[in-house]
Amino acid sequence: MSPPAFSSRPFRPYLALGLAALLAGCVSVRRATEEDLPEAWRAEVTGVSWRLPQGRFTAEGQLVAGAGRPVTGRLEEMFFPGQFPRSRRADVVEVTVAGDGTCNARAWRAGQLAAELSLAGHVDPRTGWLELKGIPVRDTQKFGALAATQSIRIGLGSDGALYVRAHATAAGVVLFLPAVGSSTVWGRWEPARP
Repeated sequence: MSPPAFSSRPFRPYLALGLAALLAGCVSVRRATEEDLPEAWRAEVTGVSWRLPQGRFTAEGQLVAGAGRPVTGRLEEMFFPGQFPRSRRADVVEVTVAGDGTCNARAWRAGQLAAELSLAGHVDPRTGWLELKGIPVRDTQKFGALAATQSIRIGLGSDGALYVRAHATAAGVVLFLPAVGSSTVWGRWEPARP
């Protein structure tokens, strides 16, 4: 007696669906535009920044990551992505910009220097905003490996606050699936009190 024959036809749709999911992976795009910003922010980010964006700013501010209300955002994540665990967040971030566009960012925690970064930047002559590219991103993904890049555009508002537009892209493998993503977020941080 021969073993019973199994038909593979009922499994074909599931096999095709599984292969499509494996090949497609995960794609994520999150983009906040100027139209998503609170009205008071729009006037600041569309205007000209007459002073170089520098000073000491509180590390906790507001972030807009899409349509909706601003949420809590961390300034150190703009300059030092993935470097500060929640238990050791910075208190203040100090930003200085030289005339040639070189930007120095220093994160302070409990009065001690916690991190420092120096990047060549470009001041947009039309808007006065500083553009920084190639900000190093530390991979904190626990379920795979990612390669990421981040660039930011920063300006000082007439209200004294620091406004930041951050654009990040990442690609890698998460839980054995290919993953790619990009995001654009806007943030606002108040000057720190002396």
